[in-house]
Amino acid sequence: MPTQEDFLKGFSWDGEQAREELLIRAMLYGNPLLVLRLFEEQELKRTFLNNIHRFQRQNRSFWKLILEVSEDELKEYTERNFREGGLFIPY
Repeated sequence: MPTQEDFLKGFSWDGEQAREELLIRAMLYGNPLLVLRLFEEQELKRTFLNNIHRFQRQNRSFWKLILEVSEDELKEYTERNFREGGLFIPY
């Protein structure tokens, strides 16, 4: 089994080095079983909730179930995230 660092290097296709960005990419594009084996649930949950705007409907539903995120937690984080909670005013 690869180390966390080796696994995340595979998602650095543009030279990105930030761990959180690489973890988001792994959650979106990687093998979820491997992601769950390599990383602690709390780190995944924190990354998911802090970057909820990056996850589309299918990915959001999947990680919400796997990480056991409650509706209240999800609502709290989406309201705090201006990309999710903000209203766009049409021109």
